[in-house]
Amino acid sequence: MWFKYMVKHKRLFAIIMLAFILFNITIPFSYPAYADLQVKEVQKSGDVQKDGDVVKKADAKKEAVPEDKSVLGKSFEWVSDGVAYKAIKWTINDFFFTKIVGAESVIKEYGNGNINASARSSIKWTTLLTLSAIVRGGIGIFVKDGWKQAALDSWDALEKGVTLHQFVAWENVVQVARTGFNAIRFGGQFGEAAGTIGEAAANSSSLLKSTAPLTTVGKIAGWAGIAFSTVEMVSGFGSAFYSQDGSKSQADGVLNGFAGLGSLALTAGLMIGAACPPLAVGLAVGGALVWGAATVGKYFTGKSKTFRKAVTAPVRWVKSWFD
Repeated sequence: MWFKYMVKHKRLFAIIMLAFILFNITIPFSYPAYADLQVKEVQKSGDVQKDGDVVKKADAKKEAVPEDKSVLGKSFEWVSDGVAYKAIKWTINDFFFTKIVGAESVIKEYGNGNINASARSSIKWTTLLTLSAIVRGGIGIFVKDGWKQAALDSWDALEKGVTLHQFVAWENVVQVARTGFNAIRFGGQFGEAAGTIGEAAANSSSLLKSTAPLTTVGKIAGWAGIAFSTVEMVSGFGSAFYSQDGSKSQADGVLNGFAGLGSLALTAGLMIGAACPPLAVGLAVGGALVWGAATVGKYFTGKSKTFRKAVTAPVRWVKSWFD
């Protein structure tokens, strides 16, 4: 009987079933939409919603709202905060290439057969720097913040200082700078000053303690260091772009970007070497200073709102182009 009735009124039943299907499809979205509307209304009235109940804003505790970052924004943080990235960098750069280059430098000094005081000093410092980079990089894999990170940053700064001391002939740099300054100040005419500076530049190989060209292994290690520094620079600036304006994470991202840029310039200066000593010294020293300023600055991003605003101003300005 019911079957005959359904056959007779099959069009009506089809409409009812279609309506039922549409209702079941749309019902999952109806509550979130309505809930979202409620939340917006609650926020607009100045109240908050807690455990399903509306609570007056004055009675609610202030809670930090986590930043909703995109997948790309989170991928940038994988470099700055990720243990996996630190492990990869330590394995490839701090351990593998540093160890090989250090061993090659020592073998090269012994291979010359003339182990004088200068060679012995070079071997000693190369060995110490190699071991120091390996140990520091290994410890730093699981360290992120606090006094332990400050100690590692100070350790890294000491390594960079020793590297620059072994690379740059500071007394000759001071002499060339003084000659150029005196030429500009007392030369009288621009031509005479330019000639004096040009003569000093012609002897610029004396700016470096060693003008020996890099070996193939040294060049590969240098390019690996530049690659990691570039990744960290891009990651830092990218993370700053996707962070909340004026936040600590945005300021840290900017400073991480500059720290990567400083490391890149330092490594590039060490690689250029004898090809252009003045540029090599400028890049190495300038890069070390930029890295140092950015590294120290990260310890003030959580303490000074004014400092955060100053550091993040360029990024906020660029972001305003896309608003």
